Amino acid sequence: MTDLIEGYLDQLLGHLRGSAHDVRRILAEAEEHLRDATAELVAAGASEEEAQRRATERFGNPRTVARRFSARLAPVPPAAVAAELARVAVRLGGVALVAIGASGLVAELLGRLLGAGFVAGDLPGVTYTPSRCAEFLEYFPDAGGCEQAAALHHWGEVVEYRVAAGVLGLVILGAFLAWRRGQGGRPPAYLGVLPDGFEAAVATSLYGLAAAVLTLEGLDALLVAGGDGAGQWLSAAVVALAMAVLYGVSLYRTMRTWGQGSAASAALDQVGRPSS
Repeated sequence: MTDLIEGYLDQLLGHLRGSAHDVRRILAEAEEHLRDATAELVAAGASEEEAQRRATERFGNPRTVARRFSARLAPVPPAAVAAELARVAVRLGGVALVAIGASGLVAELLGRLLGAGFVAGDLPGVTYTPSRCAEFLEYFPDAGGCEQAAALHHWGEVVEYRVAAGVLGLVILGAFLAWRRGQGGRPPAYLGVLPDGFEAAVATSLYGLAAAVLTLEGLDALLVAGGDGAGQWLSAAVVALAMAVLYGVSLYRTMRTWGQGSAASAALDQVGRPSS
């Protein structure tokens, strides 16, 4: 039979940081607690395998447990915090650029379904000089007028610039992944630098705020300009809302694990603070 506790301790070891003495002390106390819990469950009628499974589940996710107790093993230097924040910023920035690119595709679809004016039409009262109109009509000779030619031109810019941002985001994320692979898959020197769910919380808040602001801008265009230009805001609002939901789900799942280390806390609190 596979020893689930040994497997759990191996995972926990991979996430703990600190001196060898302190890490061994944490692992010894964790194993003692898990073995005792398993023995109690077996005495209550559970099979050995089932008892080990339930004991490790109650103890908590290895990464969550390690994050909770790593602070006792070694202080986190400011440089490690700055480095982790930089990594989070790169990931969030790259994903944000990809999301902008996705909004460009939505704007393209809205323009084809509802017309270029819906995406990039001008507000009432906007006029162009004859020379500027001539430039628009040179690009779109079959537009039928300056206003429609301008809308087609602006629609193309909205889509092209956003898609270009999306491509840049993919390049950034690709470079980041290549860098991580170049590190040989090694875990960072310090774990638990940022709290679990930090990245998802930041992203959920920012995308949620962006979705609200962009939706209001789109509604304003619908009411004030009769819909002209509303699509450039609403196309971005749709993507921002989708991203807020995705990150929100991730944050919710993380929050559900926050209490999983309670058994570990009770057991390891008895150990006291390991020596540094």
